[in-house]
Amino acid sequence: MGLFLMGILLWSLVIAAVVLAFIGLWKRSWKALFWSGVALLLPALLISMDGQGIWFRLAILLPLLLFIAAFLMKQQKMQSL
Repeated sequence: MGLFLMGILLWSLVIAAVVLAFIGLWKRSWKALFWSGVALLLPALLISMDGQGIWFRLAILLPLLLFIAAFLMKQQKMQSL
């Protein structure tokens, strides 16, 4: 039962991250992109720490790209004010 609940938790985090990333890119919201990166961080860390190949290690890049995009979007909004 514990593995089932862990699977539901991880998949719900992935789905929430995808929805938040879509909303963040659509509405140009840096907060939504940031929370998308936070939601995707745990599944990506679990994949990157468990795998043996380089492709598993690259799983951590997606949350990092979301954090970078949120930072750049915030900087762009700060300059326009």
